[in-house]
Amino acid sequence: MNKKFIGLLTVLLISISALALNTHFKKKKLNANGIITTAVIEKITSNKYENEIGTPVDNIHITYKYIVHTKEIVKTQEILRHEHDQYFETNTVVGDSISIKYDTKNPSNSRIEKIAQLSN
Repeated sequence: MNKKFIGLLTVLLISISALALNTHFKKKKLNANGIITTAVIEKITSNKYENEIGTPVDNIHITYKYIVHTKEIVKTQEILRHEHDQYFETNTVVGDSISIKYDTKNPSNSRIEKIAQLSN
């Protein structure tokens, strides 16, 4: 194999590993340091299309806003359409309040809570 190709492949694998580890540790910290609060839905968009490999994409992007220590934070989370009912009891609209969890040590690290997680 070409040395440039092997070098490129190595850099790619290291980058993917670093991204995976970062995501893992962000989730771990959110679970350890997170508190639940209320956010307001700012925007809802749908992302639905067919792709070349035949697997249709159908998801929802929820943009929500919450306040931590007078700082307003706006985040967007992608939710698969078939998982909608795990997060919301009814169809959501802009202006609705939702439950989110944010990391107290890094407030911009947040996620919309699933209904089952709220009852635990």
